[in-house]
Amino acid sequence: MNVAHYFLGLPPLHGGGLMIYARDIVQELHKKKICNLIYLFPGETNIKDVKSEIKFYDNINNINIYKIVNAQFVSFSGFNNPKSFIKDKKENNYREFLKNNKIDVLHIHSLMGLPKELIIEAKKLGIKIIFSVHDYFGLCPKINLYTMDNKICYDYRNGYECVKCNLNSNGKEILKRNLNISYPNLFRLLKTINKIIKKMNWNRKKGTFENLGIKKIPSDDKSDGYVAFRNYYLDIIKNFDLIIFNSNVTKEVFSQYINLDEVNYKVIPVTHTNIKDNRKTLKYEPIKNNKITFLFMGYLDHKKGFFDLIKVFDEIKKEYSNWQLNIYGDYSNINIESYDDKFYKFYGKYSHDNLKEIFSNSSMIIIPSKCKETFGFIGLEAYSYGIPALVSENVGFSMVINENKNGIVYKESKDNIYLKKSIIKILEQPEILKEFNQEILKDVNFDNYLIENHTKQIIECYKSLID
Repeated sequence: MNVAHYFLGLPPLHGGGLMIYARDIVQELHKKKICNLIYLFPGETNIKDVKSEIKFYDNINNINIYKIVNAQFVSFSGFNNPKSFIKDKKENNYREFLKNNKIDVLHIHSLMGLPKELIIEAKKLGIKIIFSVHDYFGLCPKINLYTMDNKICYDYRNGYECVKCNLNSNGKEILKRNLNISYPNLFRLLKTINKIIKKMNWNRKKGTFENLGIKKIPSDDKSDGYVAFRNYYLDIIKNFDLIIFNSNVTKEVFSQYINLDEVNYKVIPVTHTNIKDNRKTLKYEPIKNNKITFLFMGYLDHKKGFFDLIKVFDEIKKEYSNWQLNIYGDYSNINIESYDDKFYKFYGKYSHDNLKEIFSNSSMIIIPSKCKETFGFIGLEAYSYGIPALVSENVGFSMVINENKNGIVYKESKDNIYLKKSIIKILEQPEILKEFNQEILKDVNFDNYLIENHTKQIIECYKSLID
């Protein structure tokens, strides 16, 4: 069986959960020697040549990597020129590439950069196409269906809301990617220089963060472009033989845009190689130094719910003092001096190597995302160490939680009242944290979250389509 995995590239081209998952599942498949594997990613853009061409890029661990020159553009922060992101790729060598490599399955991990013509050629050749959903690109230019005024986008108003959200977006990411692929050493040098300049500017501003806001008045003259953008990718989705949603949250979001009765789909939670059964590694103690230590890990922004969480804790600290919030993430854009250091501890960025130490000093992880988070690896990582979670219903990882048995899933509201009540419940009844931990230890389905067992499920998906 020959399987090509389309994703966004390995580091330093791309990082994050999508890359980790795609990389780890390919490596696990490679170990099992069931499939002949290929990596495929969107490469640089050559503005002097309209032809799109798949070319050999590298070989890592005996797996060939190919790049699509002149694929669709790649941007994670939106764009204000939607029609340039869905250009025709009629001049291409996609069919030749697919035939020469005798591809049986094309496994798509992102719609970003994906040319429709690649999917069309694969369908003509009878190749089975699987789409593992990791984000909302294709539905949303900014991948998360979260508006500039910090709300979930339920109605893009025929593209007008996209005009507003993408007003200040530019082509810097496209230029950076081109430079990173073609001149990696120069790119690293410029990146280092840019970090130094940013640090100098930050020090000069004395810890204040400049909120750029809207620079222009939005108009609807590009609305039709965003409608065409969404329709372009919805047309691609119709050609998939199987869609794998990584959570029920992801499935529910997509059900608003596609008719699930007309597609073949499964819900399979994602994982990665470093998820191990560490549930008995730590001696879990919910109370340390007479305090419950809550944990927040990730981006310190609105869509991840950080500022809402702080607001809730600021209200709680007026009546309760038996807690501490440990915060792991880049805090360079906020003034940590304004936070009460009796309750809030900032530790900066973290790596996977730090997780055991971080979790050993934690009573409960809180994942308060305001956006519809497709899964949330950090929740599963904490769970693998026996750490209970307090999770927003917006978070895909919430499907792992058996309500009030091994954790808490709280309902979202504008006033965050359910988040507040859940935290107070823990502060008043800390003994339930130990009960949650014991339930996690008894979870007989935990092995399903290990990469080797997850990969078996993916292989079964391949075989079912081919058979």
